[in-house]
Amino acid sequence: MLQDISIDVLQAAMRGLSTREDTISNNIANVNTPYYTARTVSFETQLRQAFTDGGDPLQSRIRTGFTTDAAGLTGNNVDLNAQTLLGIETQMKMDLALRATGDRFTLLRSAVRGG
Repeated sequence: MLQDISIDVLQAAMRGLSTREDTISNNIANVNTPYYTARTVSFETQLRQAFTDGGDPLQSRIRTGFTTDAAGLTGNNVDLNAQTLLGIETQMKMDLALRATGDRFTLLRSAVRGG
């Protein structure tokens, strides 16, 4: 089995980003649902801490919760503009992580082939 901390960190990051993408999609889908409370996802702090402390990045937790944003007249607190921007940012981070993973495997493949 391939042991590489960078691949473990990237895998954990992509798992967290994927959860965030799902959560954003669910928030946007419920933008008009009365009394719906938007959800949030956090994982970066725990992932960073696991990496810094020499722990297993794959054991870092993905935390989901509810936003504390004020609700509108229908009791719904989804901010469509904020969710859209967060979705774009999350997708860009996912693209970067996928690119970094591909680059890492290309480097490993070159090393195995001997140059």
